Amino acid sequence: MHQHVISNISLFIEVINCNSFSGAAKKLGLSKPSVSRRVNELEIYLKTQLIKRTTRKLSLTESGKLLYERCQNFDSTITTVLQEITELNDRPKGTLQIAFSSYLSNDVKINKIIADFMLAYPGISIELQSFTSSNDIDLIQKKFHLYFTDNDMTSASLKSELLLTYPIKLCASPSYLQAHGQPQHPNDLRDHNCLLHYLYEKPITDWEINVDGAIRNISVKGNLHSSRTHFLVKMACYGTGIAMLPEFMITKHLHNGGLMTILNDYECNGSKVYLTTYRERDRPKKLSTFINHLKSIYTVRI
Repeated sequence: MHQHVISNISLFIEVINCNSFSGAAKKLGLSKPSVSRRVNELEIYLKTQLIKRTTRKLSLTESGKLLYERCQNFDSTITTVLQEITELNDRPKGTLQIAFSSYLSNDVKINKIIADFMLAYPGISIELQSFTSSNDIDLIQKKFHLYFTDNDMTSASLKSELLLTYPIKLCASPSYLQAHGQPQHPNDLRDHNCLLHYLYEKPITDWEINVDGAIRNISVKGNLHSSRTHFLVKMACYGTGIAMLPEFMITKHLHNGGLMTILNDYECNGSKVYLTTYRERDRPKKLSTFINHLKSIYTVRI
């Protein structure tokens, strides 16, 4: 019944817009008697006259004016609502499982990007887990949809694309440099206690530094290994040694004097972050939506 009433209201609006039964009938592909009958049905249903019919023109009763004023955009409103409902139903949903390593969890920018995504797509739940070994990338059960990795893991099963590169700085606290001296050349790092990042089941003992226009691996050693970068930052601030850290993590400590950069004439090789996904013919919509969200901010080709 309600559907029929809605249809008759839509027809009534068309009659008023055309200012005649015949005009509305022609536009809608109906007969004039059929249009007149359906408007009459509407009046019977509402128990009130809507249109004063004369041979010269149509005029609205008070009830007719009220109905027309409230419903004149009826069709466009219904169309818009139906479209919005369809889009709502088509929005991606489900749980997106993301794994990350190294510095990424400390990056305020990437955290904000994920937060903005969650606000834009409330139907998607996010599971974030860290990993320290490439063995954590499950090629059988595919536990995660996406990995942020520190190296290119492209293979027959995986596809990696460079997302960003973090500038890296060598730094130490003023107290450490006062006690042990400041290195003048990258080779001098071999005589210092270096705070080592533990990655993929072993400490990184080769620091990549640009020397005379070429990247060289400087072998270093130290009495602290950690897979948590923020812990290396704290220990460097406490004066325990020299650290190689992403610039964004030490900026505030450089400003407040807790840390100083060293060997500024030598540039460290940047730390790369890759988007690593499984090679799949059909990506889940939630995953492609998240990747497109990243692409809108970073310049990547995926």
